[in-house]
Amino acid sequence: MKKKSTAARFNGLFLFSYAAGAIGTTQTIPYLVSMGFEGVQKGIILSGMAISTLVTQFLFGYLSDKFKGCRWFFLISFGIFFVGDVVLFGFRWPQFWYLLAMISLTGGIARTWQGLEDTWVLQIDETKPVYSRIHAWGAFGWAIGSWAAAILLNWLDFPVIAVLVFFSSGAALYFAWNQEDAKRASGKVVKLADLKELVKNKAYILLVLILLVLFGMGTADMYIVVDKVMAIGGTSFHVGAKWGLQSLMEIPILLVGDKLMKKYDPANLMLGASVLFGVRFVVYSLIQNPWWMIAAAVFQMVTFPIIIISSKLMIDEIISEKLKSSGQMAAMSVYMGISLLVMPVFCSSLSEAIGCDPALLVVAAFALVAIVLILIFKKVRGPLKKGMQK
Repeated sequence: MKKKSTAARFNGLFLFSYAAGAIGTTQTIPYLVSMGFEGVQKGIILSGMAISTLVTQFLFGYLSDKFKGCRWFFLISFGIFFVGDVVLFGFRWPQFWYLLAMISLTGGIARTWQGLEDTWVLQIDETKPVYSRIHAWGAFGWAIGSWAAAILLNWLDFPVIAVLVFFSSGAALYFAWNQEDAKRASGKVVKLADLKELVKNKAYILLVLILLVLFGMGTADMYIVVDKVMAIGGTSFHVGAKWGLQSLMEIPILLVGDKLMKKYDPANLMLGASVLFGVRFVVYSLIQNPWWMIAAAVFQMVTFPIIIISSKLMIDEIISEKLKSSGQMAAMSVYMGISLLVMPVFCSSLSEAIGCDPALLVVAAFALVAIVLILIFKKVRGPLKKGMQK
């Protein structure tokens, strides 16, 4: 009964927190475009999220390990996101520095609470085996939030985003407040010096590099692909619909993800997903209709959810018990932070210089780098540890 109630609260938390995250995130670019921000200027604003991501993920991960818990740090980070998004969309002010500060804060801290959420689930014995199924509720929430925002913006202006974020965030905070914290084994308090263990772990460093490449492609999906949707006649509705369908496509894999990870080596699953990720961007480059861009979101089923689940489990497997949060959050701060710092400006500059379609083919080539790195990772890691596929 306890396992079911703990998992049920996580289901509710993922559902409403991801809905809140999607409502603002999927409409950030249309929001900037509506205020006249285009090209490199827009890219600089979006890149600001990287600094916040690098700082907050490292800081919150370290504090979570130091104080041996996730709950309070999730509540703090999600609360900052909640207030920031309500202010950002509730009070329209088309000033570059204001938007840079607010989007940097809300976008960066969103990645932080998502990472803490995942770590929280993985550190509770009753919920770690069903992590993938719990994450499916997050995908469902993202779909609902994306579509709700897209549909309502057909009739209302952007302040409606603030209203949606307010109610969905309130529900998420209710589930988080009533959830038990992760129980860590008592022992030596984690110090900053202990983090050098991560730097010396070759398999860990390789995995972070792999994820940097793959999340760079995922970030490009947020920018070049959205730019193309808008360029070929799409609207904020098409953008929201694309995000919503992508999230729904994740659910089938997330529901069976736990079984897949037990049956197959997660590194092999990530390898296959990387190949299909490259194919996905080639397909994007060939499409010239916004509705077909939405349809191409079906590729999400066999790419990103597999990458997310396999990466979390592999990181959890190759780092020591005392650094479970720091290892996950430090990795995220690097691969998310750098991709968010580099890719918005890179994507905007590249698409302006050579056009969206050639730029999409350049991103597709990133998959080749990921494939080579995964093959090297498998050799460095060696045989799969016992228990990984039980």
